[in-house]
Amino acid sequence: MDPVDNERTTAQELVAYAQQQGLDLEPLRNDSMFQKGQRWIFLWRKRDALPCSGSVDEPVGTLHYNMQGATSALPDNLRGATRAFQGMWSEAGTFENLEQALQLVRAWLLDGKEVNDLPRRLVRRCGV
Repeated sequence: MDPVDNERTTAQELVAYAQQQGLDLEPLRNDSMFQKGQRWIFLWRKRDALPCSGSVDEPVGTLHYNMQGATSALPDNLRGATRAFQGMWSEAGTFENLEQALQLVRAWLLDGKEVNDLPRRLVRRCGV
């Protein structure tokens, strides 16, 4: 499995999970990522065969995400970066499970929530 197939498989996994929860994510899926307006997110899992898919110390199967997009409010944890803020947000991290992933995709894309109002997740990198 190559990195693109990893992302596609993970996107399909999330679409199937969302359908079980009564939510259709397929209209937001663009190949391996989910997109609405000026916001997008893609996910992948750590795989043994893909050394770049995650940290060496994390378990195989760890669910990762990378999201970017327009936001109108600077998150509280970056109040000192006001001069650098151009209305865009970038973030990457991990989830404990598909439920957390679905909550983030729903909040970020469907509900259009600001960064401060997004659900719990482990943020490993963020910036404006």
